[in-house]
Order: sequence, then C-alpha cells, then structure tokens
Amino acid sequence: MQVGSVQMPSLLDRIPWTRFRGGFPELAPPCLRQSSPLSTSSVHCRKNINLICRFRASSSRCLSIVSASRSSLDQEDNAVRVRFAPSPTGNLHVGGARTALFNYLFARSKGGKFVLRIEDTDLERSTKESEEAVLQDLSWLGLHWDEGPDVGGDYGPYRQSERNALYKQYAEDLIKSGHAYRCFCSNEELEKMKEIAKSKQLPPVYTGKWASATDEEVQEEMRKGTPFTYRFRVPKEGSLKIKDLIRGEVIWNFDTLGDFVIMRSNGQPVYNFCVTVDDATMAISHVIRAEEHLPNTLRQALIYKALGFRMPHFAHVSLILAPDKSKLSKRHGATSVGQFKEMGYLPQAMINYLALLGWGDGTENEFFTLEQLVEKFSIERVNKSGAVFDSTKFRWMNGQHLRLLPPEELTKLLGHHWKTTGILKESEGLFVEEAVQLLKDAVDLITESEKALSDFLSYPLNETLSSSEAKPLLEDSISEFADSLLAAYDSGELFDALDQGKSGWQKWVKSFGKSAKRKGKSLFMPLRVLLTGKLHGPVIGDSVVLLHTVGTGDIIGSQGTVIFFNEAADK
Repeated sequence: MQVGSVQMPSLLDRIPWTRFRGGFPELAPPCLRQSSPLSTSSVHCRKNINLICRFRASSSRCLSIVSASRSSLDQEDNAVRVRFAPSPTGNLHVGGARTALFNYLFARSKGGKFVLRIEDTDLERSTKESEEAVLQDLSWLGLHWDEGPDVGGDYGPYRQSERNALYKQYAEDLIKSGHAYRCFCSNEELEKMKEIAKSKQLPPVYTGKWASATDEEVQEEMRKGTPFTYRFRVPKEGSLKIKDLIRGEVIWNFDTLGDFVIMRSNGQPVYNFCVTVDDATMAISHVIRAEEHLPNTLRQALIYKALGFRMPHFAHVSLILAPDKSKLSKRHGATSVGQFKEMGYLPQAMINYLALLGWGDGTENEFFTLEQLVEKFSIERVNKSGAVFDSTKFRWMNGQHLRLLPPEELTKLLGHHWKTTGILKESEGLFVEEAVQLLKDAVDLITESEKALSDFLSYPLNETLSSSEAKPLLEDSISEFADSLLAAYDSGELFDALDQGKSGWQKWVKSFGKSAKRKGKSLFMPLRVLLTGKLHGPVIGDSVVLLHTVGTGDIIGSQGTVIFFNEAADK
C-alpha cells in the first residue's frame, strides 16, 4: 500500500517494536515488555393521624370536600411524615426514584420521617427478588428510610400483603356505617352496564343495582354463597376541591364517578382503598407522588371522609418525558436505576440529575450533593410541567461528578473495574494511580474506563498511517525521523531517559528535537505516532513514561494487549 510518499510496509518492518512476539494479531505500544492474550404490628390509632380536612354536608346529600391548603405547611413542619410506596413488580424506574428523592428531600428538609412501604397486593406480579432490588437501588442512591419492612417502626407492618386484616376491618366499618355495601353483580352484568353506558355516550360507571338492596336480599345471596365485592357509596351531588402543593387548586365533580369497588370478591383490597387506609393509619402528613395518581385523589378523599380520617397534603409531581415528549419508557433505552448503575453511573450523579428534572433552586447552579439538596429543597419550587430526560446531559453530568471525586476514591473505582474486567492484575499501585489521572478526562462512565485503558495500551500504527489524517505526517519526511528515533532506541538512549521518568524524558526530547532540527508539532506528532501508534491521546511525555512503566512489571491481566519490547529481545 502506498500512502503519501512512504511505502508503509517497509517503515513498519524497520520499527523493532512492531515485530510480533507470540503471534499476536494486533500491534501494541513500544514501551511494553510483557505479553498476554487479548482477549409490626398494626398501629392505627386515629388520634395519631396528623392530617387536615373540612367537610360540609347539606340536606340534599351535596357533599363538598376541601383539602388542606398550602398556607398551613409551616404549622405542621414538626409532624412531617412522607412515604414512598413502590410495587415490587419490576425494577425501580427513574420516575419512581425521583418521587422517592423528592419525598426524602422534603422529609429531611422539614425534620420529618421518610417511610418506605411495599405495595405488594398484586400477588401474581409481586416478587421478593423485585422488592430486594428496589431496596438495594434506594440504598445505593443514599435514600435511607426511617421506617420500613427491613427496619421496622411503630406503624407496621410495612408490606400491604401483611395488612389484610386491617383492610378487612375498615371495609366492615364502612359496611356498618352505610358508606359501602355488598355488590353481587356478576361479570356479565357489569359488562352489560358498560355497553349500555357506551351506547348512550356516558361514563362507564356502576348503576347502583345493589346500592338500595334490602338486608333480606343481601342475606339471601350470602346464603347462596354468591361471590360479592364491597362497593363504596359515592354521593350523587357535590365536588372535591384540593389545594395541590404543586398544581394549585384542583376540582372534581362526584357525578363523574360511580360507586366503586374497595374489596374484590377474593378478599383482596383495591389499590385506592388500601392506600388510603395505609396513609391514614401510618400518619402520613404529605403525599408526594406522580401526577398519574391525581385522578385517584377523588376516591381516596371520599374514603378519608367516610372513615373519619383527616386528609394529608397532596403534591403531584409531573411525569418524566422522553425527548419526543412522550412518557419515558423502555423503548427509549435505559430507564431503571439498576440499568444506569450497571452502565457505570454514580449514585451522586443520578441524585443530582433527577433533582433537576422539575426542580431548581432559582440559581444557575446545576451541581448539588445530597446534603446540599436537603438544605435547598422546597416543594414550592417543583415545576408542574413535564421534565425531559436528556441522556446526553446525564452522561456529561456523571463525568463531571466522576472527576470531582477525591483522587483516592476515583483510583479505587477505576482500579477495581480494570482488575474485574481482566485488563490489569492488580487494582492498586503506582501504575493504576497514574493511569487514572492520565485518562480520567476521557471517561464519563466507570465502564468507559475499560475502553480508555485498552485504547491507551493499544498500538494501531498500521491503521493510523492508513488514515487520511496521517497524510501530512507521512509527507513530512517521517522515514528520516524514524531512522533517528531508531538510533536512539538501538543505543539504549531512549530507555535510559525513560528510566529516569518525566524529567528524563523532557531532557531527552529536548536534545532529540535539536538534533532532528524539529520542535513543536513537527517534533511531537511523529513521536506520538511512532511511540504510541496513535495521532491523538493524553500528554505524550506522560503517556510514554507510563507505558514504559508497564514494561517494567507484571501488571497486565489476561484481557490486556502487549508484546515483548526490551533491549534483549531485539538483539
């Protein structure tokens, strides 16, 4: 192959460190001397519930429910209790992680409690493995809870599957008070109601067939063993108005909602019922959750009132969106905390980035530690519009956090990764320390350090000289330059200089430049290409000295790429 004015094979053949030892398929850097192949109990005293709600009822059954307003927040700071309640049916999504973060920050900023509750009533999909993974991800993020299934507390149990007796008790209370009734409708009857409503262009609400049944009719069906659900009796007129801490005033009319199920025929509670009972009996003061739960507030508010509970403050956080403004999902790539962890992201970077998705402290600052977020966080500054998840910015932010780590911590992280992947035999030592400092600017993710080190140790001279970018170099008398460099190699002069470290290299390269009548780019570019096989990389002097260090010890692991390069091997 002819490139420029230089016949490449003859140039390669004349450079002794390009002569293979042991049949390796690729070239390796000249300064290496090693060779290896690449290769509770339930506590539900109502007197402990620190929630606020006002009710007004008229003789016409027109009910108006008004939740606590934002102005009462400061009066209850000393009683703040928030909860994060994941379902163990999959991995912890970044949206869930952000919700957990906002709950954590609010609790810590108010001196309150952060409660973890596992909502595992979906028995078919809930798994112990998923629960453990969620707990591990939250711990990895540093969001440690004050009460939960693994640490206990005064309001347990903290798994919904262990609270069925409590739900059953409150469901029976609603039956006795007349706020709920047993419904014996079959699935076929319910489907027919939906079809009729659809044909009339009405909402598919329950028509109330069993709402006015007599005790005799109910007892007759129970004697027959007919399956039944518990339905909540919704007022025919009225409205719900809440002062959402993020969205402001939100109003629903009751006529949009039919009598709804709170207990299924198999004895399992429906989500809105058990969540309300849990939040009330666990004395949750503020419910901070995703906006997709906003419609649930109507049903839950009715249950709060019927059971004599006072409502918490509500704050509904916007969704996390993909770049196309749709809801972030698996089709957009990695979306779970575990995935980002495996990709090499740092927990502090994820916490920082998630906090900025819909929140800011009002300044241009974008970098916060968890402690700083606790100090600065305010629920009033959470934006109600959707926040776009920018993976490019997240990656960049992770790189900034990575390089802000103390040198010893960064060295430990990358050294461990290099040893784990087999590039190096040891995870610590002088070479690891210097390699980390030399390569850190090229690394945004921990996992990227593997490629960064592999590229650093590689010697792709053939590929480099074949590139169009190398043409000016080849036309600049590189053959003559190579002859001078080979002379320094053969005489041992280059080795003697490298043995003295950076000072030796600086002294030698200054002398070599004078003899070759070159300086600046015309000196260092051909040196970089011939000694490292690459046109670009870290500082050439630091690179060559570090590569020389590799050749002086047994450092490279089974997945590293090196060939013999020492004076004895080339004589």
